[in-house]
Amino acid sequence: MNGKVLKTAACALISAFVLSGCSYFPAKMPDLFPTDSKAAAPYSAEQTTQPSSETATSETTTVSPADAALKAYSDFMEGKIKVSTSGCFDKDSGRSYFDLTLGSYDIEEMKKAVRFDASFGSVARYAIVDCGRDGLSELAVCFEMLDHGTSSFIGIIGYEDGNLVMNSIIEEKVPNEYRLYDGGYLESSTMPFRGLYKMVLIRVETGGKCTEVFTYSEYQGSYAANVIKHLRKTEEESGSGYENLPNDFLIREFISEGQVVICVSGWSSSEADRNLEEQLVNKLRSLGAQEVGEDKMTELASTKDYTAKEVSWTAVNAENTTPSSAGIAKVAGNFSITVYMDPESSEYTGLGNVVHALNSGNGTDMRFVCDSDDVTVILEKGAWDMNTDKFAPEKEIFNVQAKAGIVYQFNCVAGDVFPYYRIRAVKGSFTAEWLVLKSKVNKVTVIKSSIKGA
Repeated sequence: MNGKVLKTAACALISAFVLSGCSYFPAKMPDLFPTDSKAAAPYSAEQTTQPSSETATSETTTVSPADAALKAYSDFMEGKIKVSTSGCFDKDSGRSYFDLTLGSYDIEEMKKAVRFDASFGSVARYAIVDCGRDGLSELAVCFEMLDHGTSSFIGIIGYEDGNLVMNSIIEEKVPNEYRLYDGGYLESSTMPFRGLYKMVLIRVETGGKCTEVFTYSEYQGSYAANVIKHLRKTEEESGSGYENLPNDFLIREFISEGQVVICVSGWSSSEADRNLEEQLVNKLRSLGAQEVGEDKMTELASTKDYTAKEVSWTAVNAENTTPSSAGIAKVAGNFSITVYMDPESSEYTGLGNVVHALNSGNGTDMRFVCDSDDVTVILEKGAWDMNTDKFAPEKEIFNVQAKAGIVYQFNCVAGDVFPYYRIRAVKGSFTAEWLVLKSKVNKVTVIKSSIKGA
């Protein structure tokens, strides 16, 4: 992201606010805060104009709190002012929110505090919505990490007595997706990962304070023992003894106001496995879990009564949301390479005749073009090493000595959470390494890259 913030943030904020259902906004927003200051001074709903030599009188311009809030949000996103964190960020409270503590942060300081890394597939977005239905909007700032091993973060900011205050944040340790609705509801859902899935529905109140409505989870195999911890409300009970439950065994869990409801399916045909599964379920019942059928669980976990209209997010930085149809180019010192990943786009089909670097596969046909001769382009298949958070190559799929201007086509599978393939382009001492992943932002394939060289 290189420290850049959208220069047109104010206009985008206005558009986002209109999308949220509010139609009022002054034709010209008064300058309520000095451009070169980041002091946490309050915004006032009334501004006094100094008397001119002609009139020798004072005029007072009244700005509504709603418009003052919008101006404050715009200035924060442009890096002009800071947001204060509320008392729940006190480091002695026992709660951990990345490196955010009690204090004040501008947008760049907040990115550092939540360890936001735009260079490796992370995206930053924001949205405005009147969550409390009181005429004052709230600002949601989302830092969404697309890699496992990093956390996703969303902060809810309110406008209080002329100041911006962050009252609540939500974080997830696995790749996550957030949906915000104009009724003031936030849906936080993790991407399915190794037999785990969780969705939390949150009510965002006035000022950005959050209340959890319910949590819905799915646990396969040995992960089903996690329900024990929720019933005991402690981390001490690990659910040991159920490490060998088969993966087809599924427990769906619904938690609301402390009540735990479960739905069990995927029972094993093996007598030994079935006995172990029944042992776990009996323990959950004894701890107070209520069991329901699949239809009832689906009804409980539905969000249709809360999600009237989804609010659009605005990208803080569009660096990682480049549409695949336009082609994604990277320059690595003495060469550049452009990859096209949308077979139906005019940019892709307009490339002309192709040379097949790989003409078979079960993924998506992709193409690349180099601007220089003798660039070695390698497609590697591998796996993501969770211990090192790095791609571990297993074998080469192809190795091509590319020539300038020649269009090469290959087939590749883009991973949802972890990359299955890496593209390496090498010439001399310069290397571009690209991991092929799907974007959760605009539903197109993007390539995450790093450049190495002398």
